[in-house]
Amino acid sequence: MAVAALATAALVKVLAGRARGRWLTGYAVLIALLGWFNVLGLLLLAAHAVTVVLLRPGRRVVVHLLLAQAAGIAAVVPLLILASAQSSAVGDAAPVTATTLFNYFTWLLTPGQDTLPLALKLLLTLTALAALALLVVHRRTAPSLALAVGVPWLAVPPLLLMAVSLGHPLFAYRYLLFCLPALALLLATAATVVPPRRQLLLALLAAVPLAASHLAIRQEDSRQWDTRAVIRTLRIHDAPGDAVLFSGARCGLIATAFKEAFTGRPDLGTARTAAGFGALDNLPADPDLLQRRLTHTPRVWHITCNHLSSGARQAAARATASQERALARAGFSPVSHHSARGVDITLEQRPTTGRPAGEPAP
Repeated sequence: MAVAALATAALVKVLAGRARGRWLTGYAVLIALLGWFNVLGLLLLAAHAVTVVLLRPGRRVVVHLLLAQAAGIAAVVPLLILASAQSSAVGDAAPVTATTLFNYFTWLLTPGQDTLPLALKLLLTLTALAALALLVVHRRTAPSLALAVGVPWLAVPPLLLMAVSLGHPLFAYRYLLFCLPALALLLATAATVVPPRRQLLLALLAAVPLAASHLAIRQEDSRQWDTRAVIRTLRIHDAPGDAVLFSGARCGLIATAFKEAFTGRPDLGTARTAAGFGALDNLPADPDLLQRRLTHTPRVWHITCNHLSSGARQAAARATASQERALARAGFSPVSHHSARGVDITLEQRPTTGRPAGEPAP
């Protein structure tokens, strides 16, 4: 996000004609850094193109900017090649719907809004929309440079990613976090074109939900998954030889984040860790490997993360059903169940521990 802001600032300097050669070099370097930090951040170049079209700086400046952008992109080519080879490691995002852009806008206002009551969410969203509406009404008195930079920066990248996502879902809000400075720029510009009393009113209306959100997101119970409940359950009720089995998108990363809590509890559902083969997700064990591991395990803690998007929820449901069939074939049955925020914890145990699956009791 900071690199996107710096790259846009360099663009403005070039368009203003100040030390153009130095700023062109800086612009190319910042574009390269932006691509290395976030490949989808290169969508910002499309917004910059719209800004250049709106401001019409002259053919020479346009050519210099195109060369700087080409140099920046060329520096990112190795990453683009590597990313294309690892595209399968990235799961599909939720499909684009009629409410995607609005939901993205409300998320951009404050990523911690899930912790806010509905009334405060509406207050914050309506205040921001009112400020932008006032900017549209008073656009003739607003600084033209701020509009030419801020509007494309805020609108073009999400629209492009939304169009791409119609074929291959990629519209994850966090990929577009670099557009946040554009929203801040436009809201600040709106504050300059309204009377002081309205400025104060808008500031007060936004301050209440923003303060509540930033306080709430720092609380432990603001997390989507209650990892404390998982760790506490294992520490109190585990037994020697217990193993864990995760289901749900990236649920197994809980064990990566809290290594001490899962020491001595093998993850039966993971063939290789994400760190082990350079991907975002753990490599799941195939059904045969899982079945072999289950035959040598007396008890299994089946941990299911259920706070998922609609797309991820379908894949997680299929994985969970497959795991439950494997547990049943190995002779396991649930003996206890506990639900916490975003997670279900089920203890699966053989009817007679120490016997191979399927061997009858004497």
